[in-house]
Amino acid sequence: MESNMLFTLLGLCVVLCVGLASDLQGTELKDFDINKFLGLWYEIAFASMVDTHDLAHKEQKLGAMTVNLEENLLALTTAYYNGDHCVVEKAGAVQADHPGKFKVTKISGSKEVSIVATDYQTYAIVDISSPVAETAYRAMKLYRRSLDNDEKVLSKFQKLALENGFTTSNIIVNKHDLTCVNTLQSGGGPKS
Repeated sequence: MESNMLFTLLGLCVVLCVGLASDLQGTELKDFDINKFLGLWYEIAFASMVDTHDLAHKEQKLGAMTVNLEENLLALTTAYYNGDHCVVEKAGAVQADHPGKFKVTKISGSKEVSIVATDYQTYAIVDISSPVAETAYRAMKLYRRSLDNDEKVLSKFQKLALENGFTTSNIIVNKHDLTCVNTLQSGGGPKS
């Protein structure tokens, strides 16, 4: 009888451990298809530990990013709100040590960008790290293909941000103001 109970407990442990492992595997990106990722993405929300207290009191306009291939290199053009105006930046990226991880190089410095989760058609969650004044700066961003509200995707982003050390006060949802998106789409605006 004791051996039956032991086997039952062992079986339960295996089921729970396999279930936990499969849940964790679902959050990691095993394969990444860059061709499915190309195109326009809207920056819906972000999590950052730098100056989010001040940002929480200001309205953040939507950002956007276009991802293209140019001569076998990844070309990124981003537009974001910088306090009082929209900034448009262009950068190149090369694949790093695993699928979905890239090193982005700009005039202002380099960043490591990892695609944490995506379904290619509706959303992408991105983890960004870069050195700033001898400190590792880290942020997470939620991108969507459309401007439709999707509470399930936003909830998933918030959960991942919290699991990665951010707090609820570090998470900012951008206002649906298309000023910077329109700047990106028209190709104009100040460049950084």
